[in-house]
Amino acid sequence: MLEQTFCHLSGIGEVTERRLWERGVTSWDGLADTAPGTAGRNTALWRDELSLSRERLAAGDAAFFSDRLRPGDTWRIFPAFQGKVAYVDIETDGGPQQIVTAVALYDGQNARTYARGRNLDDFAADIARYPVIVTYNGRCFDVPVLTRNLGISLPQAHIDLRCVLGRLGIKGGLKSCEKRFGIGRGDLDGVDGYFAVILWQEYERTGDEAVLETLLAYNAADVIGLETLLIHAVNACLLETPFAHLHSLPVPRPGHNPHQPDTSVLRRLAGRYLGGRPGGWR
Repeated sequence: MLEQTFCHLSGIGEVTERRLWERGVTSWDGLADTAPGTAGRNTALWRDELSLSRERLAAGDAAFFSDRLRPGDTWRIFPAFQGKVAYVDIETDGGPQQIVTAVALYDGQNARTYARGRNLDDFAADIARYPVIVTYNGRCFDVPVLTRNLGISLPQAHIDLRCVLGRLGIKGGLKSCEKRFGIGRGDLDGVDGYFAVILWQEYERTGDEAVLETLLAYNAADVIGLETLLIHAVNACLLETPFAHLHSLPVPRPGHNPHQPDTSVLRRLAGRYLGGRPGGWR
């Protein structure tokens, strides 16, 4: 889809891009071959920018494109970089400093988790291997909190699913979006971010490994469905273009969660702190 994208070029917005498509200009080569002035007064400039676009795509520089696309249009990066994507989610202690307690990373095959006081420092080296990161609301939360708390730079291309789904009129939190597309969480259905804070506080107080395992299971659940959700969104966005037949993707099932929540832990803490209902958990 990137090579059918023009809205990262100077002076081209959504309306101009669509007009070009309607005129049969449907690829970078097509725009570059357009006679000077026939597609607009910036044709020569576009040729230079398209040459640079080809160089950056060949170099695997996904950030070049995400830096030039609106947040809701960054889904266009995905088809060219599928398999080189890290889906990321964090948990924090709930305090004003937003101390990171856990991070989950899913690459479309395997999920890994990082816990404060255990292996959290390993995350920086692992995330650096991926040219694209995908989050839900990570532009406002996960990325700035990680940068501030862990002192790491995250220069990768960033696809924030909240922005992509928002352009489709789908709003709300991650879990409500998952339910809209039939993605369930099993024993973790109804557990929310506030309950994750309770889990961390209980682990700090008791050192109970079952509590930490339950927290990490919740954290992993936040990432293993992101690829499924993203591909649903990509396919829906493609229907708004002439290119659905070229780039639509099969929707995978959510990935495997390497952690197992302890329902007795959930039941005990729900009864103690939430009157039995962590966000609706039975």
